[in-house]
Amino acid sequence: MEKFIKCCFSTILAITLGACTPQVDDKIDIGGLPVAAFDVTPTANPNKFNLTSKSTGAFLYKWDLGDGSTSDTTVVSAAYARKGTYKVTLTAFGKGGMATATQNIVVAQDDPTACTGNVRLLTNCGTKRWKLAPEASALWVGPDATFGTTWWASGAADVAARTCLFNDEYAFSVDGTFQYDSKGDFWADTDANGNIFPPAMALMPGCHPISDMPVALRAWSDPSPRTFSVNNTELKVIGLGAYMGLYKVGTGAEVLVPQASVTYTIKELTANRMVLYVSFGAGIWRYTFVSI
Repeated sequence: MEKFIKCCFSTILAITLGACTPQVDDKIDIGGLPVAAFDVTPTANPNKFNLTSKSTGAFLYKWDLGDGSTSDTTVVSAAYARKGTYKVTLTAFGKGGMATATQNIVVAQDDPTACTGNVRLLTNCGTKRWKLAPEASALWVGPDATFGTTWWASGAADVAARTCLFNDEYAFSVDGTFQYDSKGDFWADTDANGNIFPPAMALMPGCHPISDMPVALRAWSDPSPRTFSVNNTELKVIGLGAYMGLYKVGTGAEVLVPQASVTYTIKELTANRMVLYVSFGAGIWRYTFVSI
């Protein structure tokens, strides 16, 4: 009996030890990368398109519609008020990571029926005119877009002292046209040291009749219709010499000659008030306008 018990114990021990042999578990499979893809389907309205995700292995979607709009659904209705080429990007997120797909949507014409968002606020679905706000700090310059430090700002007295600047009107129409009205005069501005800017202006700082504008710079006073584009964050006036507020501040620099276009960041846009700013490299110019 004792031999039998020892034999059974040895057998059980061998089986137990064998069952405890360390094993290497398989790695957890979190899945491969998703595949991002989407279809673009035109609609009866040439300015509207249906975007449908055809992605696989994804559970989350992020669309950039190319005009400042975004979405996170699998099917998107995209509407473009202005003609142009819009780069649409779909980012698909899956367990194994993320993938992107892009397509260009070409819009052949402006949409005469589109009057929403900032287009509506800017044009009132017709034509709306704007001018510099007759108040202190309508013109402002500082180091950055926090607006916490002021280098210089116009005062309340400047509304009268610079009447040739504060009487300027900027008209935006729902058909995408932009028009500048100088009221027959203009303000010859200076640099930070009080010198006329640009030097080619060759005038004393202050108000002058529009006929004094040098020929080489006359695009800044051109009343011909130009165009504009606007989205949720930016307003762009397009056409040689088109600008808002001050002629000398272009996109990214204080410029010496009229530019083909100028892009402004929208800080505020309501039915009655518009605040724009632009970086000129060394700092920020900010302008405050009111509707007329």
